[in-house]
Amino acid sequence: MLDTLLNWVLRAAVLLFAAGTLLALFRWLAQAFREKRERWPVRIALGMLLLAVVYGAGHARLLMQAEELNEGRLKYARFGDPRMAEINRAEVRGWILDCTGRDDRALARYGVREGEVERVYALGEGGANLVGGGEDAELRDYTVERLHASQLRRPLDFSEAGELHPAGTDLQLTLCAEPTLQAWSLLQQSGRPGAVVVQEVTTGALVAYAATGTAEQPPLGIKRYLIPGSVFKLALSAIWWENSMGDREMPCPAQIQVTPTRAIRNFESHAYPSLEVPREMLIVSCNTQAIAMFFEMRQRLGVQAVADALRSYGFLPYSDDRPTEGAEPFWNTGSAAWERRMTPPPNAVRILNRFDRFEWGQIAIGQGPVDVTPVGVSRFLQAIGNAGEMLPVTLERERLARVPPGRRIMSTETTIKLMEAMRGVVDEGTAVSVKPRLEGLQWGLGGKTGTADVRRGQRPDGWFAGLIFGPDDRPKYTVVVYLDQAGQGGRLPAAIAAGMVRFFAGWDPGPAGAEAQPEEAG
Repeated sequence: MLDTLLNWVLRAAVLLFAAGTLLALFRWLAQAFREKRERWPVRIALGMLLLAVVYGAGHARLLMQAEELNEGRLKYARFGDPRMAEINRAEVRGWILDCTGRDDRALARYGVREGEVERVYALGEGGANLVGGGEDAELRDYTVERLHASQLRRPLDFSEAGELHPAGTDLQLTLCAEPTLQAWSLLQQSGRPGAVVVQEVTTGALVAYAATGTAEQPPLGIKRYLIPGSVFKLALSAIWWENSMGDREMPCPAQIQVTPTRAIRNFESHAYPSLEVPREMLIVSCNTQAIAMFFEMRQRLGVQAVADALRSYGFLPYSDDRPTEGAEPFWNTGSAAWERRMTPPPNAVRILNRFDRFEWGQIAIGQGPVDVTPVGVSRFLQAIGNAGEMLPVTLERERLARVPPGRRIMSTETTIKLMEAMRGVVDEGTAVSVKPRLEGLQWGLGGKTGTADVRRGQRPDGWFAGLIFGPDDRPKYTVVVYLDQAGQGGRLPAAIAAGMVRFFAGWDPGPAGAEAQPEEAG
């Protein structure tokens, strides 16, 4: 009661003071006009009078709308401080659209739940690791929503420029909602932590990305170093063919004695009397042949030539400190924030002249000091599928009109040989277990399996790094699957890759630009 009384007393005092001031100003103006004084003081007084009228009218309007304002504050009390609620609600305003540009497939949009407008993320936890949203979304400082916030908050046109909370500008990505959901579903069904990356071969566009990880962890498929295992044999074979070392028969013994005290074995000690290298070495993933090939290349070509070839493929050689950035931009992006925060560490290979034969042998089979990211492996595969031309990875749809010229990393002839061997891996090699899943499809799959022994006494990590071939038998997408402690790459990882082939074989993106119907947020 006392607070209310004091409030009204203060209001009355302010009103009396304002009225007295206005009255004195009017009297001074009247006297000034009668005495014909200088005009500049009169103009200043008139301006002050006008400002006082505007201020008084605005204050009176606020007083008249006091009840409505209080109701609004109560309505949004569940957000805490209404001012902070407005800041949070305005943090990101534009929609994030998928590759189709359709509103009904938007990756981040606004919907209505129980009478409240809120941000809706179509991919749920499947997109939280890259797009945004999901559990503890406020902790993720590396998502599209955070790093492209300046564009999403940008006023749509001049009429919005003066708005406190403009509707913002939409951002369309190359990422497609349905393939990403499929990749996430397959990843969840595997029961293992991991990542799935799919790129369009001819443009470098990122079409699907799904990865496990908590809000505190940056995207596993982009920022985390992993050991590739036998996937690295693709780079080894490319060097062999690029240097015209020929196709010839070599024995594939169960093990190879690399030093007097140390030997390296094939997986499950498989042995073959003779296989053609590199093609059949890739198909059956013969470790002992890969090591023999690497030793021969080191002797005939020299360590520096091998290192230079790996560098051109995107595997940076180093001797002391591991490189933290590549020699060229990884992303084709217009966002400096995205490039700075989300450029992956470069694929890297430690090479020292003092390495003994065991350490060189470990490099040959991707078990030694070889570090890669799934998206880095995907970019290498994109070059293989694109006739040897490597492109930067594109995520923003508008940047597809400004893809820089590709960098040739190998000859078309070498890529044809690599793809033939990769098809053989699925048709008759280490991934033959998934061949029945592809029967009846006009689409095809080729790749290289990888089984990386990372932790002694535990199951190895599994890889499948491949290309998806369209009905015209041309490579259309890369597909890289990594699963933590999943065992052989030809099992679960290859099965996920085959699942993506089946999805693309029946996928119809539909017409772009379809309008979404208003719906409740689910």
